[in-house]
Amino acid sequence: MTRLSRILVLLTWMLTACARPSGPRPPDIAYGKDPCAECGMIINDPRFAAAYVTRDGQARLFDDIGDMVVHYRKHLEDVAAFYVHDHETRAWIDATQAFFVHAPSIPSPMGYGLAAFSDRSRAEAFARAHGGEVRDWTRILQETQPPHGSHSHGP
Repeated sequence: MTRLSRILVLLTWMLTACARPSGPRPPDIAYGKDPCAECGMIINDPRFAAAYVTRDGQARLFDDIGDMVVHYRKHLEDVAAFYVHDHETRAWIDATQAFFVHAPSIPSPMGYGLAAFSDRSRAEAFARAHGGEVRDWTRILQETQPPHGSHSHGP
């Protein structure tokens, strides 16, 4: 193998190693500007913001985890990935792997009372402090309902 060939192989390897993973990625949200796809309200608080990305690459942004669930159940789009923010770190996490706390005392934007965590122990501590219950993604999808007394703000 010539010196040039070795350099080309090394460069190809380095570029491959540094390449971004393929597949969906959490979308960017312009807080204070982007509207919620379900209710139309402006998304302001990253602790409660959520999103999903369809298989054709379309991002749907939400101001409340509950709005994302309700919107998904209404439209049944072909979703590649659901994302929520960790309530404490504000980092995007895969919703299917998250631990959710449901408590009426959680002041989420649309009143669903949901907060997400990447770590079960932090979710359990938060649930104890707020009189809530820890739930997984399957249960969130099945049981989330609009809060009592709320009305649809959607299009």
